[in-house]
Amino acid sequence: MKCAKCKHRKCYLEGQNCTKNSLEDVKEAYTGEQLAIMKAAACTEARFYNNLTRLEETVEFCKLMGYKKIGIAFCIGLNQEAKLIEEYFSKSFEVYSVCCKVCGIAKSNLELEQIKPDAAETMCNPIMQARILKDKEVEFCVTVGLCVGHDALFTGACTAPTSCLVAKDRVLAHNPLGAVYSRYWRRKLGINPSDQV
Repeated sequence: MKCAKCKHRKCYLEGQNCTKNSLEDVKEAYTGEQLAIMKAAACTEARFYNNLTRLEETVEFCKLMGYKKIGIAFCIGLNQEAKLIEEYFSKSFEVYSVCCKVCGIAKSNLELEQIKPDAAETMCNPIMQARILKDKEVEFCVTVGLCVGHDALFTGACTAPTSCLVAKDRVLAHNPLGAVYSRYWRRKLGINPSDQV
């Protein structure tokens, strides 16, 4: 599959199926909780399309799912943002938040590479973030600025459905698409379309 290079997009425009998966295969994939999530996601999209921010859509989605407890796994570098997000979510839900540096374990204990080799550095701890939120019996989690890789570990260890609210990008103010939108960054990355200067 190379859908990103597709020129006709007939799956969207005409309902064309370019795979070997049948309608029955798709229906079998969405049962139980997956089907409930899919219905709530479609409902959120249909009702609030282009009218709500992702933050607001997250609240509406969680309400549709009937969730009562929400977890936030956040990066210490976005602690102010996490505080505001938690305040907003707390208007509708019971909220638990866990910082990436939870447990305060030095990187040296796991022989992890450090940013400053001669300084003491606390490791990020995404698996413990997931375990702590599981212990709080949260029903849904959002990630706020977890590092690349740490986000994968958190999502893999998390037992609740998880959505990325904020993607970490230290260089582009947490807007990873800035690299694709800016012709200067596209040129630097070697992905500039041939018809652009």
